[in-house]
Amino acid sequence: MRAETGRPCVVFDVDGTLATFDASRLGHLVHGAVKNWEAFHQAMAGAEVIAPVAHLLRRLNQVGETIVICSGRPAGWTHYTEAWLAANDLACAALYLRPDGQDEMSDPDVKRLLLAEMRADGFEPWIVVDDRSSVVDLWRAEGLACLQCAPGDF
Repeated sequence: MRAETGRPCVVFDVDGTLATFDASRLGHLVHGAVKNWEAFHQAMAGAEVIAPVAHLLRRLNQVGETIVICSGRPAGWTHYTEAWLAANDLACAALYLRPDGQDEMSDPDVKRLLLAEMRADGFEPWIVVDDRSSVVDLWRAEGLACLQCAPGDF
C-alpha cells in the first residue's frame, strides 16, 4: 500500500458523473477527431445535475473531505465549468481540466496527466467517482478505488 504524501481528497468527474450527459445526442461534439467545445458547453450549461452523485459530493464536503474536480473539458473553457458547478452548489477545492491544445489526447491519458498534476499540487486522491469505463480502468490501474456511477462504454 502506498503511503499518503499529500492532502487526501475525493475526485469527481463532471460529464456523466455530476452532470447529465447524453452521449448519443452530444457525444459527436467531443468524442470525434474534431471537437466543437463551444457547442458542447452551450448544450451542457443547462445540464441537469445527477442528484445522487451531487448529494454525495455535498455530504462529503459537509464532513470536511477535500473535493477535487477532474474533467476532460479543456482548461480554456474553465469559466463554463466553474459556472455550472456554482449554479448547482457543487463546491470544490481544486479544478483540473484538459490542457489546451490536447484534444487528440485520450480521456484516460488526460486523467493520468491530471492525476500527476494533482499530486504535484499536494493532493492525494483516495477515491474517485467517474462514469466512463476506460477512465475507470485508468484510475484503478493507478491504484485508486473508483466508483463507477453509470455505464460508460463510449
